[in-house]
Amino acid sequence: MALEITALASGSKGNAVLITSGEKRLLIDCGVSAARLNAALEEVGADFTEVKGILVTHEHDDHIRGIAAIAENYAIPVYANERTLNAVKRRTGMRGGYYYKEVNPFAAAGFEIRPFRISHDAVYPVGYSVSDGETRFVYATDLGYFSPTVMEAASGADVVMIESNHDVNMLIHGSYPQYLKQRILGTRGHLSNVSCAQAMIKIAETGTRKFILGHLSEQNNTYELAYGTATENMEKAGARKGEDYEMVIATQYVNAETVKADGR
Repeated sequence: MALEITALASGSKGNAVLITSGEKRLLIDCGVSAARLNAALEEVGADFTEVKGILVTHEHDDHIRGIAAIAENYAIPVYANERTLNAVKRRTGMRGGYYYKEVNPFAAAGFEIRPFRISHDAVYPVGYSVSDGETRFVYATDLGYFSPTVMEAASGADVVMIESNHDVNMLIHGSYPQYLKQRILGTRGHLSNVSCAQAMIKIAETGTRKFILGHLSEQNNTYELAYGTATENMEKAGARKGEDYEMVIATQYVNAETVKADGR
C-alpha cells in the first residue's frame, strides 16, 4: 500500500500535511484552525475521527495554531520531542501528548516515524521520515540550510516535501525590516528557491522522483518563481520534469494535488 500525501496548507500563515496509507491517516503539524483543517480534510474525503496521530515539527504558531483544540476535541494523540512538546503546551495550553527522546525512531498511527534534526530558530526543530513499510515520505521545511542530516534522511525517499520559501532578490528589496531579512537568510531561517533547487538535484540523484515544494512566502516569493527556479535548475542538471521527476507546489489556502508514493 503506497503512501498518499496531501499538503492541506503550507506557508507562513499555517501548515498541515495529511499522510494516508489505506485506512491509516496521520497529520504533520496543525498550524491552521480546526474549522479550516476540517474543510481541507473533507475535500479529500477524510475527517478528524480518522486521524490517529499528529506529529509536531516545532512550536512556531504557523505549525501549532489549531493543535490544542483539534487534539483535545477529537482525542488525537500528539507526538513531539520533549522540548518541543513542552513549548507547545506553554504556547497553547494543550494537555497531554506523547514525547519521544530527541530523534529516536518510533511507531505512531500504524506508521514508522524517524525524526531528524533541522536548523531553525526553535527549541528543537525536526523534520520527519514517515513509512508504511513499503513506501516513504520525508517532510523537511523551515530549513536554515540543507544540512547533511537532512540529505541523509531524504535520500532514496519516494516523496520529499521541501521548503522553497523565498526569492532572495524579492526578500532583500522587499518591505521586511532588516532584522527579519537577516533571520530568514540566516542558517536558522528559511531555504531560498535556489537552495531548494540545489537540494532537489542532490536528492534526485539518490532515486527520489516526486517532490512537493512548500512554505512559500506570500511577501517574498511567487508560485511562478518557485516553479521556474526548480525546473530551470533541474533541467540544467539533466533532469526533465514529467520524465525524470514530478513536482507539486503546495500553497497556503487550497489543498495541493495529492501525491502518491508509488513508482520510480
